[in-house]
Amino acid sequence: MKKLIFINLLLITSLSFGQTKIATTEDGKKVLLKDDKTWEYLNPETKSTNSCIVEDGFKEPKWNKSGAWKRMGTRVDDLKKHISVDLGVSENQITLLQLSEQLGNAVYVLCVDGKKMKYRRTGSVFRKDGEDVLKMGKE
Repeated sequence: MKKLIFINLLLITSLSFGQTKIATTEDGKKVLLKDDKTWEYLNPETKSTNSCIVEDGFKEPKWNKSGAWKRMGTRVDDLKKHISVDLGVSENQITLLQLSEQLGNAVYVLCVDGKKMKYRRTGSVFRKDGEDVLKMGKE
């Protein structure tokens, strides 16, 4: 019985010490955490998950150009102008990849100068997805 307890104890301690761990950063990169307190990226040559390439001949999805959106002042063209000013890129570097819009809100996925970004519209206000507009999380 003592030998069984000793073997189990030895097995448990050997599993908990000296292991390397794989972690994922916020931007999706895999990192190998070594037991000697060093680290390295796994597959550093792979592209980031938020990059995008728009092929020649790609046609942007159609969006509703009805009078309701014009009265609210919230069209895809307005979003492109907003992003252009906000990020300092030309409007021709912004391509709409996907959209889902209703009268009160919308979600837009865009390729902005090679980076995939998601924007949301609530009413007539555009914001980057995940952005805390009211700054309620910062106190």
